[in-house]
Amino acid sequence: MLTLKKRRHIHFPSIALGAHQLQMSPILSEDDELIEAIDNQTDANDDNWSLEPVPDTIELTKYWQTVEHDIAKDPEWITFSDD
Repeated sequence: MLTLKKRRHIHFPSIALGAHQLQMSPILSEDDELIEAIDNQTDANDDNWSLEPVPDTIELTKYWQTVEHDIAKDPEWITFSDD
């Protein structure tokens, strides 16, 4: 039987240095175009996923054929025949 255990919450202690306390600052967003573009692209395209009850076998077959074709072009790839 599956049993769920309570999660333990880890709290980071503040470090005391004499009369002053050292506290962790929050993570600030960097002003970087590349990081912002990646974040925006992920946010814009991340909700396009759907789980279908039956896979699209035609698309899967097309994709796998392109993978096999790319592998066959590799000069170090060895193909064994059924002979």
